[in-house]
Amino acid sequence: MNKKITLSEIKQALKDSRFRQKLPDYFQSEVTKFLSNPNCGCNAPLYRKIVSDCGHILSDYFPNKEVNKEIIEEIKKEEGSWTVINCHINELENNLRKIKHAKVNIAMARYEDEVTVVVQEI
Repeated sequence: MNKKITLSEIKQALKDSRFRQKLPDYFQSEVTKFLSNPNCGCNAPLYRKIVSDCGHILSDYFPNKEVNKEIIEEIKKEEGSWTVINCHINELENNLRKIKHAKVNIAMARYEDEVTVVVQEI
């Protein structure tokens, strides 16, 4: 059985110009963003697109490894689950109650009576 491609290997491949040249042109703006900040979780959609649209390119780049569905779960963990709430201060409690019970990080900002809350599920 072949080994499976990991998320770190996709990141490694994106840093290699030979791999990037094989990607379709519509990836170029996202790849440029990746190269400016390779460790950002905001790159997860790029990883997902590469796995779904360019699996054959990954297979060619890593000939002894296979692309599998488990890599999608690894990408979801990288991306995390984010929720942004923009509301009036009086509506905040009801909006926070809609978030499922889980471990979360919360950041809040308030300007006058308007509140912005960013919630990341851990």
